[in-house]
Amino acid sequence: MSQFDQSALKARNKLLAMFLVHIVLDAMLVAIAKDIWAIGRILVTIVVMYFVLQGRKWAKWVLMGIFSFLVVALIALVIALYSKLSTVLIVGSSILTVLSAIIVIYIACSKDLNRYFSYKRPASF
Repeated sequence: MSQFDQSALKARNKLLAMFLVHIVLDAMLVAIAKDIWAIGRILVTIVVMYFVLQGRKWAKWVLMGIFSFLVVALIALVIALYSKLSTVLIVGSSILTVLSAIIVIYIACSKDLNRYFSYKRPASF
Protein backbone atom coordinates (compact mmCIF):
# COMPACT_ATOMS: atom_id res chain seq x y z
CA MET A 1 0.00 0.00 0.00
CA SER A 2 1.14 3.50 -0.73
CA GLN A 3 1.63 6.21 1.86
CA PHE A 4 -1.60 7.79 0.63
CA ASP A 5 -3.57 4.65 1.36
CA GLN A 6 -1.97 4.21 4.80
CA SER A 7 -2.73 7.75 5.98
CA ALA A 8 -6.29 7.59 4.64
CA LEU A 9 -6.91 4.25 6.36
CA LYS A 10 -5.43 5.55 9.62
CA ALA A 11 -7.76 8.55 9.46
CA ARG A 12 -10.73 6.26 8.81
CA ASN A 13 -9.73 4.02 11.72
CA LYS A 14 -9.43 7.02 14.06
CA LEU A 15 -12.90 8.18 13.06
CA LEU A 16 -14.30 4.69 13.54
CA ALA A 17 -12.67 4.34 16.98
CA MET A 18 -14.01 7.72 18.13
CA PHE A 19 -17.44 6.80 16.77
CA LEU A 20 -17.49 3.46 18.59
CA VAL A 21 -16.49 5.10 21.88
CA HIS A 22 -19.19 7.70 21.28
CA ILE A 23 -21.88 5.08 20.63
CA VAL A 24 -20.92 2.99 23.67
CA LEU A 25 -20.89 6.04 25.97
CA ASP A 26 -24.15 7.31 24.49
CA ALA A 27 -25.81 3.91 24.96
CA MET A 28 -24.61 3.77 28.58
CA LEU A 29 -26.03 7.23 29.29
CA VAL A 30 -29.32 6.29 27.62
CA ALA A 31 -29.52 3.17 29.79
CA ILE A 32 -28.77 5.15 32.96
CA ALA A 33 -31.31 7.84 32.08
CA LYS A 34 -33.84 5.19 30.96
CA ASP A 35 -34.60 7.25 27.84
CA ILE A 36 -36.08 4.67 25.46
CA TRP A 37 -36.62 7.21 22.63
CA ALA A 38 -32.89 7.93 22.39
CA ILE A 39 -32.30 4.39 21.16
CA GLY A 40 -33.82 5.44 17.82
CA ARG A 41 -31.38 8.34 17.57
CA ILE A 42 -28.47 6.00 18.24
CA LEU A 43 -29.66 3.57 15.55
CA VAL A 44 -30.11 6.38 13.01
CA THR A 45 -26.62 7.63 13.83
CA ILE A 46 -25.17 4.16 13.25
CA VAL A 47 -26.91 3.90 9.87
CA VAL A 48 -25.67 7.35 8.84
CA MET A 49 -22.13 6.40 9.92
CA TYR A 50 -22.32 3.36 7.65
CA PHE A 51 -23.01 5.65 4.71
CA VAL A 52 -20.24 8.02 5.82
CA LEU A 53 -17.78 5.14 5.65
CA GLN A 54 -19.05 4.44 2.12
CA GLY A 55 -17.95 7.96 1.15
CA ARG A 56 -21.39 9.57 0.78
CA LYS A 57 -21.19 13.36 1.03
CA TRP A 58 -24.75 13.77 2.24
CA ALA A 59 -24.12 11.32 5.08
CA LYS A 60 -21.00 13.20 6.15
CA TRP A 61 -23.03 16.40 6.47
CA VAL A 62 -25.92 14.64 8.21
CA LEU A 63 -23.52 13.05 10.72
CA MET A 64 -21.88 16.40 11.38
CA GLY A 65 -25.35 17.88 11.90
CA ILE A 66 -26.38 15.14 14.32
CA PHE A 67 -23.23 15.58 16.39
CA SER A 68 -23.44 19.38 16.30
CA PHE A 69 -27.05 19.25 17.47
CA LEU A 70 -26.05 16.77 20.16
CA VAL A 71 -23.41 19.20 21.46
CA VAL A 72 -25.96 22.00 21.75
CA ALA A 73 -28.65 19.74 23.22
CA LEU A 74 -26.38 18.20 25.84
CA ILE A 75 -25.05 21.58 26.95
CA ALA A 76 -28.62 22.90 27.24
CA LEU A 77 -29.71 19.76 29.09
CA VAL A 78 -26.92 19.98 31.64
CA ILE A 79 -27.49 23.72 32.20
CA ALA A 80 -31.28 23.42 32.47
CA LEU A 81 -31.42 20.27 34.59
CA TYR A 82 -28.14 20.49 36.50
CA SER A 83 -29.71 20.11 39.94
CA LYS A 84 -31.94 17.19 38.85
CA LEU A 85 -29.26 15.12 37.09
CA SER A 86 -26.99 12.63 38.79
CA THR A 87 -23.26 13.27 38.81
CA VAL A 88 -22.74 10.32 36.45
CA LEU A 89 -25.12 11.85 33.88
CA ILE A 90 -23.51 15.28 34.18
CA VAL A 91 -19.98 13.95 33.74
CA GLY A 92 -21.02 11.51 31.02
CA SER A 93 -22.90 14.21 29.13
CA SER A 94 -19.91 16.52 29.39
CA ILE A 95 -17.58 13.85 28.02
CA LEU A 96 -20.05 13.04 25.23
CA THR A 97 -20.29 16.75 24.37
CA VAL A 98 -16.52 17.08 24.05
CA LEU A 99 -16.23 13.85 22.04
CA SER A 100 -19.03 14.94 19.70
CA ALA A 101 -17.29 18.28 19.10
CA ILE A 102 -13.98 16.52 18.44
CA ILE A 103 -15.61 14.21 15.91
CA VAL A 104 -17.22 17.13 14.06
CA ILE A 105 -13.92 19.02 13.95
CA TYR A 106 -12.06 15.90 12.83
CA ILE A 107 -14.51 15.21 10.01
CA ALA A 108 -14.41 18.82 8.87
CA CYS A 109 -10.64 19.36 9.08
CA SER A 110 -8.83 16.08 8.44
CA LYS A 111 -7.25 16.08 5.00
CA ASP A 112 -6.44 12.38 5.22
CA LEU A 113 -10.05 11.59 6.08
CA ASN A 114 -11.25 13.69 3.15
CA ARG A 115 -8.88 11.74 0.90
CA TYR A 116 -10.41 8.53 2.21
CA PHE A 117 -13.91 9.85 1.47
CA SER A 118 -12.84 10.84 -2.04
CA TYR A 119 -11.38 7.40 -2.59
CA LYS A 120 -14.52 5.63 -1.32
CA ARG A 121 -16.97 7.91 -3.10
CA PRO A 122 -18.52 6.17 -6.08
CA ALA A 123 -17.47 7.60 -9.42
CA SER A 124 -20.22 9.55 -11.12
CA PHE A 125 -20.71 9.17 -14.81
